[in-house]
Amino acid sequence: MKNLLKVLLRCPFYSIFFLFSFCYPIHAANYQNLSCTLNDLRALLRFSNGLDSGIDGWRMHDDPSVNCCSWVGVRCALFSVSSPSAAANSTDLSLRVVGLDLARRSLKGILSNSIGELDRLSFLNLSHNSFRGPLPQELFHLRRLEVLDLASNNFTGELGQGIRNLASLSYLDVSFNGFTGSIPNTFNHLQKLESFSAESNSLVGQLPNSLSSCSMLRLLNLRNNSLDGAINLDFTKLVHLVQLDLGWNQFHGIIPESLSLCRALKVLNLARNHLYGQIPRRFRDLQALSDLSLSNNSISNIPSGLETLQECRNLTVLVLTMNFYGEELPISGIQGFQNLRVLVVAFCALTGTVPTWIVNSKELSLLDLSWNHLTGGIPVGLGCLDFLFYLDLSNNSLSGEIPMSITKLKSLSSESFWHAGSSSGFPLFVWRNQTGTGQLQYKKYTNLPPTLDLSYNMMNGTMRKEIGNLRLLQVLDLSRNNLSGSIPDELSGMLNLEKLDLSFNDLSGTIPSSLVKLNFLSSFSVAHNRLHGQIPTEGQFSTFPRSSFEGNPGFCGVFFFFCNSTIMPPELEQNDREGTGLVIKKLPLAIGFIAGFLPTVILFGKCWGYYNKDD
Repeated sequence: MKNLLKVLLRCPFYSIFFLFSFCYPIHAANYQNLSCTLNDLRALLRFSNGLDSGIDGWRMHDDPSVNCCSWVGVRCALFSVSSPSAAANSTDLSLRVVGLDLARRSLKGILSNSIGELDRLSFLNLSHNSFRGPLPQELFHLRRLEVLDLASNNFTGELGQGIRNLASLSYLDVSFNGFTGSIPNTFNHLQKLESFSAESNSLVGQLPNSLSSCSMLRLLNLRNNSLDGAINLDFTKLVHLVQLDLGWNQFHGIIPESLSLCRALKVLNLARNHLYGQIPRRFRDLQALSDLSLSNNSISNIPSGLETLQECRNLTVLVLTMNFYGEELPISGIQGFQNLRVLVVAFCALTGTVPTWIVNSKELSLLDLSWNHLTGGIPVGLGCLDFLFYLDLSNNSLSGEIPMSITKLKSLSSESFWHAGSSSGFPLFVWRNQTGTGQLQYKKYTNLPPTLDLSYNMMNGTMRKEIGNLRLLQVLDLSRNNLSGSIPDELSGMLNLEKLDLSFNDLSGTIPSSLVKLNFLSSFSVAHNRLHGQIPTEGQFSTFPRSSFEGNPGFCGVFFFFCNSTIMPPELEQNDREGTGLVIKKLPLAIGFIAGFLPTVILFGKCWGYYNKDD
């Protein structure tokens, strides 16, 4: 159903067909004397025979009385046909197969060339199955086909000189397959095409310039292939383009300035290519733009880029990771982004400070400035961002105390300050370790765990007890800083906490016993501090390894020496008892041995002395 809704939203024309033939399907019960044509029936039977197993609900009989229009996934429509035996000007009615929706049916096998015999077919959805092998050329004989969805299968081979025949096509999705070769340069024949997606295949070569002639195109998604060359489409003709995703390819050159003429553009993803140059200043004209990712390229001049993009009033998600290498993050000339919810400028080796203009982005929910060279303190105003639930400033050179305002972030203490159901037009990636390798992927940024990560900085001062008020926080990482003082008992108030890392600081005192109340805690480390005392063993603490506590000479209990010199741990006490008992049991034997052997030694000595005397 989600697939179908996606099709309808992207192909308004096809919505009419859906309402007519899918919401009001024609069954044999409505027309007792009608059934699908024998040709359509036989074509469907051969289609089913190409599969490794049959389709549930299909009656596999070559019998004219069988009405295939009642089969699962088959939709028919009435057509008038001339009857040579009837009176002049009279017509007969015939039921023809016009739609085949077999998505997510666990189908395996090849796509039979009999599909081309369903010459009235206008809707074909075989997505999310396990079809394999190349596409039959007969598929491209379906000139009435308007929707073709083959996504998430195991099709191979080239797309192929045949796609040009599908002149009625408005929706084409071949994503997540094994297609190879180049994209055919025949799109000038597909003037009705509104949506084309070929994400995650093995396509190579350049963008076919004929795509520019698809003036009705609203979505173009070629992400995660091996396409190269310049992005040389004529965007002046693609004025209806809403979403363009060319990320994860090998495109090079500059960002085309003509993209700014796509005034309906909402989502633009050019991440992980080899683009360079600056963000075109005319991008300020993209007033509909909401999601933009240019990460992992070689874009330069961050002051100019931010000045331009702040004028895109609807910009919601902005990802600029791994660009602007070694530049200085501007602190002036930027007023803020009024609707921005996600800002990621990580792995850029940026210098400067955390800019105060960020606090003017009142809708900000996620801020990631990690893996830069930023210095100075954390702006107090960040704590006034009501929707901020994910803050990553790790791997910088920030100093000073953790501002009190950070402990009052409203979105980390109340769900009412969350943007519900928000998603981006492309996945967001979060580094899952401190080596800069390994990523977690999120489609909805609100699915990211509420996080406060200030690790690998030079923060000092004590841990504020008010941090415990952030009851929705799931990840708290303050490792590799210069924090001192004790671990606040109030941290037990963060009942949703899953990760707590305080390692490599200068903390003293003991581990508060109240932390055993953190039932969701799965990762914990206080290694390499100056802590002492008994390590808790209740709750989740029974699952943590020795490495979570090492480097604290004052610890005792599990993994370490016993905690009281007069009371040994049970295992040591047992060993001591066993050793003492062994000595006591064998003491009489030892005394007897010495008593019997000692006179012999003395006698031998006297004899030896006597004989030496004679010599």
